[in-house]
Amino acid sequence: MQATETGAVSEARRIAKFMGLSDWAKVDDLALVERVAKGFPVKTATVVIERIDPQGKFVRATDIIPKSTLHRRKHALTKDESEKVWALSKVFYEVLKIYHDDAGRAARFMIQEHPMLGGRTPIDLAKESIAGADLVLKLLAKADAGVAA
Repeated sequence: MQATETGAVSEARRIAKFMGLSDWAKVDDLALVERVAKGFPVKTATVVIERIDPQGKFVRATDIIPKSTLHRRKHALTKDESEKVWALSKVFYEVLKIYHDDAGRAARFMIQEHPMLGGRTPIDLAKESIAGADLVLKLLAKADAGVAA
């Protein structure tokens, strides 16, 4: 699934597809809120990571969700875990879009310290909190608009 897909598909639907959600074609903004509250499938974290770093060189699913959760839990992620996966998915989706689906360049951006993020890496900031993910998204919007980032 390429991040550069365009058309009349909503952002929620494009990112749900990016996340590998089986019902992505039915997802709208409201359905997404309900899915987050209910919890994404555990495998969603792995799918998201594989989209940004297929070889696992830079980022691992355990950077988002604890190893014990990924390997032992049979039911859905918690609401907090699902919110974290959603926020990171938005960041990863935008990074891939800016780098024209070059996963290697996108992954390197995510692990490289950035002066506009206080010398922190985008992945560390984005996985820390939704506010951190939003800050990375603002940086990406500036870069996409051609503003010095």
